[in-house]
Amino acid sequence: MNRTLKKFLKRPLNLVSLSLIVMILIVATLPSTFAPHSPYAMDYDAILEGPSLKHPFGTDQFGRDIFSRCIYGLQKSVIIAFSSIMFASFIGTVLGLTAGYYGGVWDLLIMRLCDGLFAFPSLILALFIVALFGSNLVNLIVAIGIVYVPIFARTVRGAALSLRETLFVKASKVIGKSDLKIMIGDVLPNLSSVLIVTFTTNLSTAFLTEASLGFLGLSVPPPEPTLGGLVSQGTAFLLSAPWISLFPGFVIALVVLALNVLGDGLRDVLDPRNK
Repeated sequence: MNRTLKKFLKRPLNLVSLSLIVMILIVATLPSTFAPHSPYAMDYDAILEGPSLKHPFGTDQFGRDIFSRCIYGLQKSVIIAFSSIMFASFIGTVLGLTAGYYGGVWDLLIMRLCDGLFAFPSLILALFIVALFGSNLVNLIVAIGIVYVPIFARTVRGAALSLRETLFVKASKVIGKSDLKIMIGDVLPNLSSVLIVTFTTNLSTAFLTEASLGFLGLSVPPPEPTLGGLVSQGTAFLLSAPWISLFPGFVIALVVLALNVLGDGLRDVLDPRNK
């Protein structure tokens, strides 16, 4: 473990991305500490003001501080993206383990279900689920999570197919271990590196999916700020007040870039195919 960590931190880009992610998590966890103003407070004397010391990212058409709204919007996006990938990893791992360990009809049914989900573009599938059940926090997490379930299921299934033929799994069967104990105690621990890599590499796209839903007005409903919603809100003022869209868009790009670099770094040190 120490050797893997040293190898990961040896690359400057990995260290920078990890530092950025830690900072983002701290800001998202304690938004009231870093936000200089209330994200809902309107100041009609400061409508569409440009960036300044008082308002680093400027203000919107209601005089609300964009910097504060970005911080609170970041919190919502982090919660939704992280929770949705947690949901997807749990459901996908259960399905993938079942398909890979048992094979046969279970493998056929689960993989055809995954093929059906893969047939829809991820954003379209999430849009359909949110439009069907409504746009609240829980529905968003479930909708985005369902999009990523087949990715985890296929990844885990492939690894489980090879692990079920290993000697330690066969030995566990011989001594009378139940299938459930073998899957949880023997197979699952050997999938940890694969799951970590899959989790981190898909977290950035889940973040983008949430931002896209926010841009289309299907994320957390107003007056709660979301990064995608802030970008959408500013499109009507691109010529007169471009900062309304520019700064939230920059925050989205920074988070996605940091997550992608982190995911690539973890894949390089954890993925067995790269060793």
